[in-house]
Amino acid sequence: MYSVQSISRKVKKASFYSLSAVVALSALVFVLQPSTANAAQLTQAAVRFDRMKTSTNTTGTVCAKPATTATEASVQVVFPTGYTLGAAAAFTVSTTNLAWPTGGTAWPGINTASNVTSQTVTFPSTDLTVGTLYCFNWTSATAVQVKASASASNAGSITTRDSVPATIDTASYSTASISDDQIAVTASVAQAFGFTLSGNTDALGALSAAAVTTSATPRTVTVNTNSASGWLVWAKDANTGLSSTAAGSTISSIGSGAGNNLTLSSATEGYNFGVTSSQTGGTGTLNVAAGFVGSAAGQGGVLDTSLRTIASSNGTANNAILTLKNNASISATTPAATDYADTITVVGAGLF
Repeated sequence: MYSVQSISRKVKKASFYSLSAVVALSALVFVLQPSTANAAQLTQAAVRFDRMKTSTNTTGTVCAKPATTATEASVQVVFPTGYTLGAAAAFTVSTTNLAWPTGGTAWPGINTASNVTSQTVTFPSTDLTVGTLYCFNWTSATAVQVKASASASNAGSITTRDSVPATIDTASYSTASISDDQIAVTASVAQAFGFTLSGNTDALGALSAAAVTTSATPRTVTVNTNSASGWLVWAKDANTGLSSTAAGSTISSIGSGAGNNLTLSSATEGYNFGVTSSQTGGTGTLNVAAGFVGSAAGQGGVLDTSLRTIASSNGTANNAILTLKNNASISATTPAATDYADTITVVGAGLF
């Protein structure tokens, strides 16, 4: 039998031991808690995913601005739940400024991740300066895959740590996953071919046996086209020479056959058509047909009543210009008349 006094002493003793156990357990829990009492909020924090489309692998950028003076040794980035992460070795990094926020500076000492645990990726770092916005990029798309479902406010965090490691600064961030993050842009460009003749008359005036007469104001053809395969210009004349009804005479082209290049001489009757060229731009090389090169005085080719190729190009043209010169010479016996005339037709086409 125990006395009341004896029972009382046993209860007090048991209470003392229970209280001691609670105090010891509380101390253990305190010791095991991470040291976050002094952690501050990062002034700025951002994680940009270069792709936000669901189930898409992506590279990205991490930025943070420290608030606490301490010596950083690592930074932990927690990726949102549902995002699939690769191994630590997949988290290679760079400090190239890829459209970072204004003031973004290369993160010092950042390197390939040293650990990936669940959604947390740990990167080595060196000391950071309070008030500076630091950024780095993870450069391999195999490191992160966006979650499979589209949702807003996918939460994560960024935490800087010292060498203990203990938290220095931390902040949360939020992102979104969407069904598609790209816009398919379509357009069309119509085929274009511009062909302009500067004028429709070419008055050679009074011809003389003393010299070869050349167009005083040569007419030009201007071609503008987006025909990638090129384009051509053709010409023909109505009379194969300058003809006079009144005199019943024609000042004919000399040489044998259309397209033969020749140079007229004074006092020798003749008539030809010369072409020179220039081009501001385009992909094509502009060539005057050999028989109609007119770079020298009185030089040109023989036109007849069939269309003859006078120039061609193998690509597009921006302001391609053909200068068309008519040359004529007479002899001392060429019949007099005021109605010597010819009509030259000039046409072009693109090779679409």
